[in-house]
Formats: sequence, structure tokens, C-alpha cells
Amino acid sequence: MTTAEAIALTRAYTDRHWEETFRVSRDETSDEIALPRPHTVPSTDPTMWLFFYWDTYFTNLGLIRQGRVAQARNNAENVLHLIERLGCVPNISVRIAHNRSQIPVAAVLFDELHRLAPDRAWLERIYAAITREYAFWAALRSSPTGLAANNTHADPATLADFHEVIRHRLKDIPDEPVARLVYLRHKMAECEVWDFNPRFDQRCADFNAVDTNAVLYQVETIAAGWAEELGRAAEAALWRDRAARRRSRMDALLWDEARGWYFDYDWTQGRRGPVVSAAAYFALWTGACSDAQAAALVRNLPLLERAHGLLTCAEGSNPSANTYQWDAPNAWPPLQAAAILGLRRYGYHAEARRLAGKYVLTCARNLAATGQLWEKYNALTGGIDVADEYKMPPMLGWTAGICLLAAEVLES
Repeated sequence: MTTAEAIALTRAYTDRHWEETFRVSRDETSDEIALPRPHTVPSTDPTMWLFFYWDTYFTNLGLIRQGRVAQARNNAENVLHLIERLGCVPNISVRIAHNRSQIPVAAVLFDELHRLAPDRAWLERIYAAITREYAFWAALRSSPTGLAANNTHADPATLADFHEVIRHRLKDIPDEPVARLVYLRHKMAECEVWDFNPRFDQRCADFNAVDTNAVLYQVETIAAGWAEELGRAAEAALWRDRAARRRSRMDALLWDEARGWYFDYDWTQGRRGPVVSAAAYFALWTGACSDAQAAALVRNLPLLERAHGLLTCAEGSNPSANTYQWDAPNAWPPLQAAAILGLRRYGYHAEARRLAGKYVLTCARNLAATGQLWEKYNALTGGIDVADEYKMPPMLGWTAGICLLAAEVLES
């Protein structure tokens, strides 16, 4: 299959099936929060109903590129509604998930739509919302290092409910009550970053995650630009100072100059974690890197780049008894996107095109073979023989969004 054929096949499929992922919110219940606009769900599976936070941003990349801007705007309005109502965006639109958020992509989601159709009244609203969401991260997700640490504010009863949801996915949940609650808190914190993964030694809340802090740097820089556009010079200066301080702390704690890589930082033990993960490319995407750091990340692409995409984490990263889907050999769409967008941002167009080509061809080959796009792929084989914690769903959402982004890169 040629690249042109792969692009044509995936574009036609996504255009035919987008509307199968559109949902009108159900009535509010004790378990589920209602949304004001139709929202997208990650899968074409008709039983899937819930809104997912960061999936929505990457889905919007595809909706916009296929001219479905009205639905992209609906998604943004739902994110905006959640911030205005709750002060943050929950991981999922169910109450059991209201004790955690997710990597905070609302600012970049709003910014892309604002640049398509500038509107001062909407800008005032999104600026106020991002200020409020940022306060959540600053107040409830801070650490002594000056960087954010993912966590949860779940009570013990909610953690017990969480255990019932996830116990089939993990093999090492302690039996002892105190140890179990501590374990579950850290695992719930992992759901605020990616999902279960080997990066944090089972102690996610004790770490400053690279991707979370890189995206918060992006929030600070976007908010500075909005403040300037609104004529609020003092506020713009405050946002720029916040961004500069975060970047300085990332350089000091997360960046390993000798290895040319960003690592999550264990602030309780004062050392970087050992896992090489694709989270490093979020610093490239968001502009947190210097040119020299970007060049090092490009030189080190072979640490994770394989025949069919970018690994989530380097092989051999997981010493636990668990099988983690956010680990090798899996290639997840948002991680491909962060790398592709970051490479383009720093002028590494050949490398961006190479990763984009791998992703489009992988999606298209599996689409031709199975009739569907999928949640993730195997970066080594190019198939759907992935490491799973649950039965992998057929996918549109961010798989389609990143495929359409990659097609645009290949054609530019």
C-alpha cells in the first residue's frame, strides 16, 4: 500500500464514521454529570457513552482537519462547562472520576479554535476558565520542588470503589488495608497522567511527571498570549514568569544532560526515575526545550522509535508483575502526536514526516485487514497484537485525529 493510498483509505473511513462517535448527553444522575453540547466518545462502539478529557483534544485535531469544526467547538464548550462548574476537567464524566483530572490540554484545545475564529467575548471566557483550571493544579497538585505532582483527592470509600473497577487489571494489589489504600491512591494518580504504566515505581503521587509539567508550561505560555491580546500586560508578565520558573525547574530536575533526555522526578527521594518514556516528547511539543535539548531528543529517537512507531516506554521498563498497556510494545496515538508536533515545531521536518508515515501506514494496513481503526498498535510488529489490560476497543477518536494530523504532515 502506498502512502497516498493509506491516506485516502483512512480519510474515507473517518469521514464515514465520525458521527457514530457523537453522543447527546444523558440526563444528570448521581453517577454521571450531564454536558450541555453533543460530545464525542473515543470509540465507534455504541455502548461507549462517556466523555474523556485529553482524548477530546486529540479527537478535535481530526474533526478540525475534516471540516467538522462545529463538533470540535461542541467538545470545547463541554470542556469549558466542566471547568466553570467543577474548577477542573475530570478524567471522565462520571462522579467516581471527579477526584482526578488528566494532563491539562484545555488551553491548547481552546487556543486552536480561537485562532480559527477569533472572538473577544469567547476569549474572555476561556481565559477566565484556564485561570481557574490552573489554580486547581497549583493548589491541589503542587509539590515541594515547584513542579506539579499528579494525585487524587478521593476519599477511602471512593478508593474502595476504584479497587472494584481495576482489580482485574492489576496483580499486585496489597491485601493489608493501609497498604491497599496507599497503593490505590497512587494508581488513581496514574490515571491523571496516562493510565497504568511503569514510569513511577507504583508511587505516581511522589513524582513530578514530565508530560504533565510540560503541558502546564504550555498552559502558562498560552495564557500569557491571551492576557496580552486582552490588554492585560501585568497578567501576561505573571504568566511568563510562571512559565520561566517551571522551565527552569524542569531543566534542573527532569533534564539529564548526560543522557539527553527528560525523566520523571521522584521528589520524595530526590532523584530521577529510570524509565525512558515518550513523555519526554511533550517537552518538545509544548516548546519547553532549548534548541540544544531538542537536538538531543532528536538524536535519541532510536531509544523509542521502532519500525511502526514510537514506543510508549523502552523495552524492559516494567519490573512489576503487572502487564501495563502504557508500556512497550504499544504505540499510543497521543504520544505519536506529541513527537510529530514537537519535531515540526523545532524544524525537524524529515523526522516528523518519518513518524507520520509510520503511523498512517500502520493505521491503514490494520484498517484494510480488520475493517477498523484501533485504540493502539504494536510498534514492533505493526499489528494489533498489543499488551492489554482489557479487551482493546475499535477506535476513532484520537486514532483518527492523529492519523489525519499525520496525513497533513505528509502532504505539507
